[in-house]
Amino acid sequence: GSALEGLLVGLSGVAKQAEEELGVGADQDQLVSHSVRVNVFSSIEFLLKYSPSLRELVKSGNVEIQGGIYHLETGRVEFLGRSPRQAELLRSDPSLPPSLQALPIRTTTDGPLPSKEALKLLKEGNARFTSGAAISGKITPGMRKALVNEGQAPHTAIIGCADSRAPLETVFDAMPGD
Repeated sequence: GSALEGLLVGLSGVAKQAEEELGVGADQDQLVSHSVRVNVFSSIEFLLKYSPSLRELVKSGNVEIQGGIYHLETGRVEFLGRSPRQAELLRSDPSLPPSLQALPIRTTTDGPLPSKEALKLLKEGNARFTSGAAISGKITPGMRKALVNEGQAPHTAIIGCADSRAPLETVFDAMPGD
């Protein structure tokens, strides 16, 4: 799993969304062109959803996030403007990726997690992984110490094929102890 592979896997969701938006009559060139646009806005929306500091700067008017596509053949930049969902995302409650919301990591001092919340964490973690925005590698020494001193408290048990190409902690962007 190289970084490039992770990015390419993340683009499959973008391509699927573009295909759904264009419908079955679209040709390959239209699909590729629209996928690029969808990816630009998807990236902007990820930033607006998960970066509290950036959200505040955009809300205050000190920063504007504009999408654009650089056309290598001509050197022209096609400006796409703001995300159509910007106002909606800025009105919503600030959101941190679930792995960061749960800091410090889950230990035996945490109670059981309701199954619906555990499934939500798995889906959100997988979405971060497939979009190339995984955060689970951000582990502090204090987090490691908590696992040693207090033990782990996984919120989910997954039964599946053991395949080193798809480690569950990576695919679900899980923190140690999750």
